[in-house]
Amino acid sequence: MGFDLIGIVGPIACGKGVIVDYLKQKHGYISFSLSSILHDELKKQGITVFTRTTLQDRGDELRKKEGEGVLAKRAIEQLKAQSSKLKAEKIIIEGIRNQGEVAYLRTIPGFYLIAVDAKREIRYQRVLSRGKPWDPKDWKTFLQVDGRDRGDTETSNGQQVRKCMELADIRIENNGNMSELMNSLKKALLSRHPLHTRRQYTLFFDYFQF
Repeated sequence: MGFDLIGIVGPIACGKGVIVDYLKQKHGYISFSLSSILHDELKKQGITVFTRTTLQDRGDELRKKEGEGVLAKRAIEQLKAQSSKLKAEKIIIEGIRNQGEVAYLRTIPGFYLIAVDAKREIRYQRVLSRGKPWDPKDWKTFLQVDGRDRGDTETSNGQQVRKCMELADIRIENNGNMSELMNSLKKALLSRHPLHTRRQYTLFFDYFQF
C-alpha cells in the first residue's frame, strides 16, 4: 500500500487548480490550501471580503512573526487533528508560496513537490478569460501582481513562488490544451512516483500518529 503527500506550486493561472481537481476526482486525493489559513486569520480581524493583496499581506505578516514555514506547519497540525476523518494516504497541499513552507513539508516522509508553469502571455490570457473579480484586468497590473507572487522583489518572508518552483521534484509546462496537460502530468508522475516501501509507509503514518 502506498501514500502520497504532494505539494503544488506555480504562478498565477498556470493550471494548478486543474491538476488538483484531476487528482481529486480521478485518484481520490483530498486537498488542503494554505490560503484557507489566511482566510481564517482575516475573518478573526473582521475581514470577510478577500483580495489577493490582503491574503498576501497577511501571509507575509505571519511568516515574519512566526517563521517562514508557519503556514505549512499549521496545515499539517490541522490535518493531524482531522486525520480520523480523512483518507490521509493521499493529500495535496495547495498554495505553497515560500521556501520555508517547502522546507517544513520536506521533513514529512514521502513528500514531493510538483511545479506547474506556463508562459506569461498565456497566463495573462487565461486570467482575462476566467474573469475572477480579484484578478488584474490589464497587462501592467498583471505584471505587478505576477511579479509579487513570483517573488521578484520580495523579502524572505514574502511570496517566493519562483524559488519554490526551483525546489520541485516534478516540473510541468502547461502551454497547451487540457489533453496535453493531462498527458504531461501522467508522464511526470510515472517518471517520479515511486512504489513506496513498507518502511516509508510506516514512517508517514507514524508522523501523523494514526
